[in-house]
Amino acid sequence: MRTILRKLDGRKTLTEREYQDLLQYIDALGDSSMESYRLFYNRYSEVLWQEYTVYIPKFKHGMDDLLNFLLYHPELMSQIQKTANCLKLFPLELHPYLSYLLEQEQDWALIKKISRSLSRSLSKRPQLPTARKGNAVLKYERGNPYKEIGLKPHFERLARYGFITRLQSYRYLQRGKASQDRISVLDAGRLGGIYTNKEKSIYYYIFLSETDMIKAENACLALNTALYGL
Repeated sequence: MRTILRKLDGRKTLTEREYQDLLQYIDALGDSSMESYRLFYNRYSEVLWQEYTVYIPKFKHGMDDLLNFLLYHPELMSQIQKTANCLKLFPLELHPYLSYLLEQEQDWALIKKISRSLSRSLSKRPQLPTARKGNAVLKYERGNPYKEIGLKPHFERLARYGFITRLQSYRYLQRGKASQDRISVLDAGRLGGIYTNKEKSIYYYIFLSETDMIKAENACLALNTALYGL
């Protein structure tokens, strides 16, 4: 692992095996010691995102988990206030992240901004596909989640949203990469997404828990707002 960390420090390209070892190391840190994970996050999260397009969350249950909860409890979007009393409104697994937000002006402002955007966008027809039961299914080319740099963390981030039942990559473009990552509605039960790393744009399907055009449009809007601020 020291060799891999030195490569991160030097912003050097990782082999597929090194990338796999790195993600497994990050997962193991999160499972064994949140203190060690936090130290790793503070040192490398910015490098991973800027140089390798790899997203790692600061908390085991963080921003996307909070936004997912708010999407299914929209009445709370207008009730979030910067006070410890707001913790009572949310499940226990979100309390560490919310406690952190209470001390961070910039991150708190971001959550408030996204919450307001979601509240305005979904105010007229707030229905979303029902929350799935169990985990989302993540399907990768050749069954290899480590083949494309950054795709596994991206899929795992999306899977935190309860209306997604399956994610599946299907197209890869090295030439003519997409100018912007985004999500669009394909049909009443399926969205299409684009994820771009340093090498290529990867197109993928997002399967929803219900087949309903209005709910699909709302799910698409929610994801674009939460992930891309669109």
